Amino acid sequence: MEGSKYFLNNQFDKAIGPYQKALDLEKNDRKLESKLWRTLIDNLGMAYGITGDLKSAEDVFQYGISKDPTYPIFYYNMACTYAERNDLDNTVKYLKTAFEYKQNIIPGEQMPDPSKDDSFQRFMQNEKFRKLIESL
Repeated sequence: MEGSKYFLNNQFDKAIGPYQKALDLEKNDRKLESKLWRTLIDNLGMAYGITGDLKSAEDVFQYGISKDPTYPIFYYNMACTYAERNDLDNTVKYLKTAFEYKQNIIPGEQMPDPSKDDSFQRFMQNEKFRKLIESL
């Protein structure tokens, strides 16, 4: 809850500590229900990414994928992480996978629109990427 308080106030650097502590506890003894666990992974990874720690963001999302391999948002956020690194091939790979699993989104949640995501704007002039977006 402490991490979410900071996260919701756009204090991403302050959210990392409590979220990371919660994830470390969950790794040892998982207690959170699936929806909250997914939110923890999602928010912690995004907080790392927003603060520029792309390696830690990638590690968090990879952990999420290893434990919940059909949840699309982990793949979507991994695509964002690779986009921030200007890695088109991995961006495309993870974005495709995200939309292959879109039926597994949490009820009430929606898949983000990659054409409006700041992380992907650098690729919007790339024909391969535009065709992918159109196909999704």
